[in-house]
Amino acid sequence: MSIDITSRVGELFPSEKPAEWPMYSFSRPAWLLWNAIANALIEKGWTEDEIKFWLQSKDTRWALDGSLGESIVKLGREYAQKITK
Repeated sequence: MSIDITSRVGELFPSEKPAEWPMYSFSRPAWLLWNAIANALIEKGWTEDEIKFWLQSKDTRWALDGSLGESIVKLGREYAQKITK
């Protein structure tokens, strides 16, 4: 069994329509992920312009549709296992 809560979760204090399941830290995972990627790219010698280009490109969507998305889902499942023991 699985559920899709995409349309239910959101910011605790939204500027528009409130979420059905508001969360304190809804956007924090996104900030952590994109900052981690940007900092790793800086360490590899990428410029800020190159990072911006990549973040705004379809490459990020393709990554989320592929291995990056799979990694995030796996991490979420692993964490759920930890908090249900």
